[in-house]
Amino acid sequence: MPLYVKSLGIEIVDWSLLATSAALGMFFLEWVWGFLSDRMDRRLLMVLSALVMSSLFPLYTLRDLVPYFIILQFLSGAVGVIIGPTTRAYMSDESPKEATGLFASLWWASHTTGRIIGPLLGACIAQTWSFEYSFYASTILSLVLVPVILFAFPKHRKPGNRNAQQIVGGVETVLRFRPAAFLFLSAAFSFIGISLVRSFLPLYASEQINMSTVEIGILLSAMSLSQLSAIPLLGWLSDRFGRKRMAFAGFLLSSAVFMSYPLVQTSPQLMLISIIVSVGLAASSLLLALVPEVTPRTLYGTAVGLYGSFEDLGIIVGPLLFGLVWVAYGPVFIFVASSLTQIVGALLVLAIHPRQKA
Repeated sequence: MPLYVKSLGIEIVDWSLLATSAALGMFFLEWVWGFLSDRMDRRLLMVLSALVMSSLFPLYTLRDLVPYFIILQFLSGAVGVIIGPTTRAYMSDESPKEATGLFASLWWASHTTGRIIGPLLGACIAQTWSFEYSFYASTILSLVLVPVILFAFPKHRKPGNRNAQQIVGGVETVLRFRPAAFLFLSAAFSFIGISLVRSFLPLYASEQINMSTVEIGILLSAMSLSQLSAIPLLGWLSDRFGRKRMAFAGFLLSSAVFMSYPLVQTSPQLMLISIIVSVGLAASSLLLALVPEVTPRTLYGTAVGLYGSFEDLGIIVGPLLFGLVWVAYGPVFIFVASSLTQIVGALLVLAIHPRQKA
């Protein structure tokens, strides 16, 4: 998306608003989907997401709709995010208590696999034909997902009151646990750093390092591959040495590496340093494993959805912050700002003290 909107002549600040619009859709709806995932068949929610996304992707190819991209972005975020809390809830149902960190990391590994294949495939399609065909391919993949959901996932239904008052009450109950509030805030700051990589690193690589579309696709896929390799190991280590300790180390590593970006001059240097920072950011997967330790088990779906909304909050704040810093101070200063956010995230992790769930 960053390279596509650039090809349409959309400015950096406008791209920041588009990225923020998608994050707002995720933020406002993810906790609702999480609540509903405790009370209805999760497969129906996932099928809804796949079908709606398959109809939204082709709309991005219509140049007459460019002024309305901000609406498309909001809808894409609001509906596409359904897959997150529902699959995380399934993961929780199947996780042995002694291996929660490993299972949470495996969820992230699966999520990251898509981020390995997607940028490389999309870049190759865009380079060979056009960006528009990348959206058509996304539509096909979304439609293929429907039978996969129906056949691969078990039916899940829990009785419960679905009215808005119950939803709000569940959120209030979760947030009354102070460790949960610190955990959610640490997730937000983690995803501010992740939003930099997703939304602005491709633009930085293109404009400052002069990398081609395919090279940027390879860069993003290499970063995701390094995360895929690191996440299961981090999960295994966290179950033995402490999830909080490993998450704290990840924040510190990310902060240190972000500060070294201003020294990068060549494509290989950018590739190397980006792979290292992706390993640090991968430690954010361990925060998800802390959710059962700081929230009531009966509200786990709501807690996961709320946790996801705070991740989305980071994706909301990140593009706005980095877009303003880019324009006001210069491109390299977005990495300095991101480094500071990771330090704040590390301090929040230290404030998390898991407690006995009610």
